[in-house]
Amino acid sequence: MAEERRELCVIGAGTAGFAAAEAARAARRDVVLVTGDEELGGTCILRGCMPAKAILAATQLEGEIEKAHDVGVETTPVHLDLPAIIRRKRALVDYFAEDRQHELETYPLVRGDARFVSPDTIVVGERRIVAERFVIATGASTVPPPIAGLDGVPSVTSADVMEMTHAPRSVAIVGGGPIGCAFAQFFARLGTKVTLFQDAPEVLRADDPDVGFAVRQALERDGVTVVLDAVVQRATPGGDRTMLVAETPSGARTVRCDVVVLATNRWPRVDALDLAAAGIEGDHTRGIVVDAALRSISNPRAYGAGDVLGRRSLVHSAAYAGRLAATNAFSATPAAAEWDRWESHALYTQPQVAVVGLTERECRARGIDVRVATLPAVEVGKALVADQTDGFVKMLVRADGRVVGIAMVLDDAIDLAGEAIALIDRGATAREIAEMPHLHPTMSELLARVAEKLC
Repeated sequence: MAEERRELCVIGAGTAGFAAAEAARAARRDVVLVTGDEELGGTCILRGCMPAKAILAATQLEGEIEKAHDVGVETTPVHLDLPAIIRRKRALVDYFAEDRQHELETYPLVRGDARFVSPDTIVVGERRIVAERFVIATGASTVPPPIAGLDGVPSVTSADVMEMTHAPRSVAIVGGGPIGCAFAQFFARLGTKVTLFQDAPEVLRADDPDVGFAVRQALERDGVTVVLDAVVQRATPGGDRTMLVAETPSGARTVRCDVVVLATNRWPRVDALDLAAAGIEGDHTRGIVVDAALRSISNPRAYGAGDVLGRRSLVHSAAYAGRLAATNAFSATPAAAEWDRWESHALYTQPQVAVVGLTERECRARGIDVRVATLPAVEVGKALVADQTDGFVKMLVRADGRVVGIAMVLDDAIDLAGEAIALIDRGATAREIAEMPHLHPTMSELLARVAEKLC
C-alpha cells in the first residue's frame, strides 16, 4: 500500500474543506484534499443553497407579479413553467460546479472514502496518508425521521424536490425549519396543496417566536396548512395517495397527499471515518466534538469545520470555520471561533427573513440583559409606495446601548442584512444608528427608526 506524508490533510471538498485548503495554501503548507463524493462542488453548489435559490427565484417573482394589480399594473395570467425552472437551475449548477471543480483540481486531490486507522493516518483505497494535522469537513446528510411505514410510501428530500419537473397535486412537508418553510411556499405557488407539519409550537424553532409567527402567516396566506406541535407517527399507502398520521395536542391529525417531503434535520456525516481509531470523540448526532479553536477535544491533530460541527448549516460560517481550522492547526496561539459574528442567517421566503447577531431567545438563555424594540414595515414610506408592508424589524440593545441583535422579516430583509451585519460587527450603538444618514425613501430607514426607540 502506497504511503505519503503531508503537513495537512483535509477530508471533504465542500465549502469548508475548500476554504481550509485555500488557507493552508496561503500559509505555504503542504496540503492534500480527500473526498468520497462522486461530484465535486459541495452541498451548497450541487444540492443546497444555489439550486434552491435558483428555483425559489421563479416563485418569488411570480408572487411579485401577482401583486402588480395593487400598484396599478395589469398583467395577463401568470404561469410557472416548472420544467423550464429546473432546466435553468441545472444550467446554473453546472456553471458553478465547473468553476469550483477547476479550483479543486489545482490541489493534490484523492478520490475515495477516507478511514482513520490511527490518530495520524487515514486509508483511502490503496493509499495511506500520514499527516501532521487533519481538518474534517465531510458535511452532513438528511436522515429520515422515525416515521413508521415511511419506506413504503413516496417520499423525497429537498435535493429531490429540486429535480422535479411536474408539480404534485398535494404534498405533506415534515419539518418547519428553513427548508420546510421555503419549499412550502414554493409548492403552494405552483398550485400544489401543501400541509406542513412542525413538531414545535412555531415554525423556525431556532429563531424567536415572532419571526416564526410572521413566516407562518405568510405561508398561510399562500394557502399552506400549518400544523404545529405535530409529531408524524406513521405513513401508509392508500390507493394512489399516502395517508400521514400525526399526533397533536388536540388529537390525531390525518392528511392524504401524493408525496411526503422530508425537511428534517441534517446529521453530520462521520460514520464511515472510524473516528474511534483516531481517538476522535464524536458521532453522527453530535458531529466532531471540538474546543473553541475547532480542535478535537480528544485528538489534538484533528480539527472540524462545516456541518460536521453540528451547528447551523450556513455556507459563510462553513467557509469561516474551514479557514479558521486550517490556520489554527499550525498556530502557536489559536483563535477561538466567533460564532456570534458568523452565524447570521437568512430565509428566502416572501417576506424574507434575516437574523443578525443574537436572538432575543439567545440573550435570555445567556442571561444578557437587553432592551428590545420592534417596528412594523408599514412605518416607513418605501414600504407603502412599493407595497411591501409585510413584516417588521426588531433590534436588541445592551445596557450600554450597543446593538447585539437585529431580526428582520421584510421583502428586502436579505439585502438589508449587509448593513445590519456591519453595524453589529463594528459595535454601533442605537444612538449612533439613529443619527446615521439613511436615504429616503428606503427600507433601510427602518433601522434608524427602530434605533430611535432605544435611545
